Amino acid sequence: MIPRRIGFLSPLPYFAAFVAAPFAVLAGKLTGQAELFHRFGPHGLTPWLMLSAFALAACLLHAAHERSHRGLPRWPVLAIGLGLGASAWLLTRLIVPLLGDAQNLAPLLDELRLPALLSFSALWAWSFGAPERCSLSRAGAALGALVVLDFLLTAIMAHSLVLGGGYLFGETAGTSDILAFLLCLALAATLDDTREPGAPRLARWLILAGLLATFSRPGLAAGGLMCLVLEQGPFRHRLAMALSCAMAAWLSLALPLPRLTGGDDLGLGWHLAATLEALAQDPRGYLMGLPLDTPLALAMPDFQGLIWDDESQGLPVSAFNIPSSGLRLLAAWGIGGPLAVLGAAGFCAARGRSRFGLGLLTALILCAALTPVLHVPACAAALALALASAARKGTTATERSEQSAT
Repeated sequence: MIPRRIGFLSPLPYFAAFVAAPFAVLAGKLTGQAELFHRFGPHGLTPWLMLSAFALAACLLHAAHERSHRGLPRWPVLAIGLGLGASAWLLTRLIVPLLGDAQNLAPLLDELRLPALLSFSALWAWSFGAPERCSLSRAGAALGALVVLDFLLTAIMAHSLVLGGGYLFGETAGTSDILAFLLCLALAATLDDTREPGAPRLARWLILAGLLATFSRPGLAAGGLMCLVLEQGPFRHRLAMALSCAMAAWLSLALPLPRLTGGDDLGLGWHLAATLEALAQDPRGYLMGLPLDTPLALAMPDFQGLIWDDESQGLPVSAFNIPSSGLRLLAAWGIGGPLAVLGAAGFCAARGRSRFGLGLLTALILCAALTPVLHVPACAAALALALASAARKGTTATERSEQSAT
């Protein structure tokens, strides 16, 4: 049993992913130390390591408290805690520098981040309980407001509309897709399982406004589909929200508006063709994945008019360069990788039998197929905890009242 006194800490990972990570990027820009704050941003692992240590310490303290109530000594639990702390210190002081020199292990460690983040989510949900969906919608509302503010400030500073903003925390390639995916997770938390009269919740409008301001085509496609198919209410209202997402996606394609966040130079189509060709040359890759220590292809992109000579072999492209989480899982783990992720998400959605779970599954399929969001720690951890919350059977009256008040 999880003690009630620590249950209020369950939404803390949402705060780390939706609020603290964007502010870490902003702090890095303001202080001129982007590399220092990068480890606390969406791509950083430091917040999740700290939260894992906190969850593990909470479990040990709870176990010691239970042993004390039963009249058993506490020292075995304390000894385990000291041993884990000493092991973590040794890993930090001794093994981490050695891994920095072993560059051939870097691709493997990079692919192990997703299973590690899933393990963290399981540990957190077991220690503090899965966060309520109302916490996800509130975190998404805060992020939506920040994204809209970023879009407006960027337009003011540039004296022109800039797709996806970028003045505050959006200049890194793929940032708009990351923010859009987080907002899609929050939008799924606002989907009603029962049609209720009354004014729409403020959180949903802030999330939708932020999603439109990202101009992320995968995120807009997922958001528009959720509004049209999964949302409750009159069809004309759902159609209007879906058309708004479609209009924003069309503007990002048709109008010659600048975008601060750069994209992949090779394109997703090139990576798809290269991955399929590599798998065709090694059919065992469909079951076991391709070797991570060797490039899967060589590319000769046109970088600012640079002309490659005939003797140049091109730039090596490895699995971690693939700008699609689904394709990257296929290349690194074989067909079992993407099937395991889809199977776990589908199980959570089917077990909860809610529009919340279906919305999460929609965002996962569309965004993971077109962007590398599953390999971003903030996105992976938020998705795993949201799926754990969606796997609950039914919705309590307390949760429905909290969502209505949001």
